[in-house]
Amino acid sequence: MGRRMRVGKKRRLPVWMAVSAALALFLMVYEGYRLIMPFVARDPLYHEVNFGQRVIDDWQYEGENEEGYLLFYNPTNGDRAMLPPQSRLFGADGKWVVIEHADAASLTYAEPLAAAPWYVYVVLFAGMGFGGWWAFQRLRAKRGARMRVRPARGSAPSGGDGRVQERPLRKSRRRFKPHRGSRLL
Repeated sequence: MGRRMRVGKKRRLPVWMAVSAALALFLMVYEGYRLIMPFVARDPLYHEVNFGQRVIDDWQYEGENEEGYLLFYNPTNGDRAMLPPQSRLFGADGKWVVIEHADAASLTYAEPLAAAPWYVYVVLFAGMGFGGWWAFQRLRAKRGARMRVRPARGSAPSGGDGRVQERPLRKSRRRFKPHRGSRLL
């Protein structure tokens, strides 16, 4: 009967490395797409409106005038608003938006962070929680590795005649014993 060849255990990629690789791949695809298509906003807070569309409640974007001022119009009460070209905020009816880009035909704006969709907060908090958990696990692993005793390295002592003396091998003992049970104060 022939001997069977031993096959080692199948090694898997550590979870933290797989998550890191997936995140790096996602960011590369996202940034690559943004380089190819720079005019498409993928930020969930960004909105793009064209001439005559609503920005805040009933306020509509009316384009630019000949000096470059941004024009807004509220058809319900007939109010008009005009902003200078370098303006970055537009506020009306107690709300405000951050103007990212404006030209005669379209306006790109971002709502404040309080107006972000719920899933943005879930992703942010999940990422922070995962990062904290991972850092805690790494600290525990490093602390455990520091507490273990490793055998001393170096050359074996030699005798007076130049030959290396052989020491009997000892089992290394743990210096620190893990605490078991509850602590008494």
